[in-house]
Amino acid sequence: MKPLVLVAPVPGRPLILYVAVQERSVGILPAQKKYEGMENALYYLSRTMTPNELKYSPIERLCLALIFSIQKLKHYFQSHNIHLVSKANPLKYVMAKPVLSDRLARWYHQLQQFEITYVPQKAVKGQVLADFLADHPMPAEWELSDDLPEEDVLVIEVTPPCKMYFNGASHKEGAGAGVVFVTSEGEVLPYSFTLTQNCSNNVAEY
Repeated sequence: MKPLVLVAPVPGRPLILYVAVQERSVGILPAQKKYEGMENALYYLSRTMTPNELKYSPIERLCLALIFSIQKLKHYFQSHNIHLVSKANPLKYVMAKPVLSDRLARWYHQLQQFEITYVPQKAVKGQVLADFLADHPMPAEWELSDDLPEEDVLVIEVTPPCKMYFNGASHKEGAGAGVVFVTSEGEVLPYSFTLTQNCSNNVAEY
């Protein structure tokens, strides 16, 4: 799967908010439909949960992820309708509660300020990326950059991607594999190793 290039949102179009929750972290990917079958990624967000947050139920963790996205991307929520994509509906959980705890009351107050519509999750690329972000959260000590929080991005500089080539071979005396990395600056970094178990050519390669 190729990484999505971040772009500025198009005014007037709804945003698609993919939310994923893992055992100790959350991942969020806001996107916008470019045309049928194609979406533009707008931002990548992830973080680990605090010890108190780890005690939340699964649906409360989805609520937490949604509130986290509102706190970090409030300017997006203020200017777009949001289509929330997740495994369960955190909006229904909060809005349907007859009695709210202090925490849920705070969440309710934040959620009712915006136009958010729940969309059941399907097998889509955006959700795969949100799952990946939740699996690989940003360390708590890292600070998010909020440069130009209220401005549209006019120019994006894309760094050339790194490339990786790999192969493997097997014969009666053993098997091995080799990997060659080519950095964005053109530097070539070869690496090879011997496999400790007998295997076919196909297994050695993969």
